[in-house]
Amino acid sequence: MKTSDLSIKELAAIIGVSTDTIRRAVRKAEIPSTRVRTALRFDLQKVLTCMRRNAEAKFGARSACAPGGIAGRAQAISPRLVKRGRNF
Repeated sequence: MKTSDLSIKELAAIIGVSTDTIRRAVRKAEIPSTRVRTALRFDLQKVLTCMRRNAEAKFGARSACAPGGIAGRAQAISPRLVKRGRNF
């Protein structure tokens, strides 16, 4: 599998997000990209490193899979309370 010069479509398939999410992250400068004429190209290792750094900055050093981490906390919040703007 190639890990450099990935297109938006290839990167989205590898990471498991939509192409719109990739474009949004590029616009917000959350992931590094290289422009080749009109196309955007990505290096998978640089993107993953940047995503990891952004997650640590936003959520701290806790892992999303660790007990009491982000995933466990998100499941405990009632969707009904979040929808109304009250996040307990």
